[in-house]
Amino acid sequence: MSSSRSLVSGLILLMAAVVPAYAQRGWERLPPPRDPQFYEPRNKLEDFDGRMQTILVKGRHWTGTARAQNGSARVEAIEIRDSDKGTRTTGVMVTLVAFQPNPNNEELRSLIDYEEIEPLVRAMDTLIKADENVTKLSHFEEHYRTVGDFEVIVFKQLTGTGVAAAIEGGFFDRLRLLMTIDDLTKLRWMIAQAKDKLDEVK
Repeated sequence: MSSSRSLVSGLILLMAAVVPAYAQRGWERLPPPRDPQFYEPRNKLEDFDGRMQTILVKGRHWTGTARAQNGSARVEAIEIRDSDKGTRTTGVMVTLVAFQPNPNNEELRSLIDYEEIEPLVRAMDTLIKADENVTKLSHFEEHYRTVGDFEVIVFKQLTGTGVAAAIEGGFFDRLRLLMTIDDLTKLRWMIAQAKDKLDEVK
């Protein structure tokens, strides 16, 4: 009887030692939360936008707002000048806004460097033409992502045979807006118009 009791006690002690250690290892596998204090700029616009102890001059030109099923995307040409260093950078800012009842819902911005605009527009031209011939499997997705994590997605819908689109942006929080191909075509035009405006003021 005492040997059985000793065996049970030993198993309990062993479990008490192993389970917390296993749980701790499981917790350590989770990715650490992103902290804005240690944020690393991913492109030139983000680098300029985050500079401190200098005067930043920002110019914007609105080229349009594309509507989505669950929100909208505002497109603006943007210029940022560092007055102390006498340098500037330009690009496009896409601001994503969700249609939600919460009035405190924040807008999510994606900054796209000037050099990335033309490749993005070309990629959107390709994505807009995507159909089920891109793969022999029953469903497909095509993605294009900029350095600043602005993503364009075209996919075959699971219900029906239609092709739909989505755009996604943000870093600490991300937002995905669902669109028709026609809406994506309008967004592509607005981004191209923003580049034309930047070319005018070079």
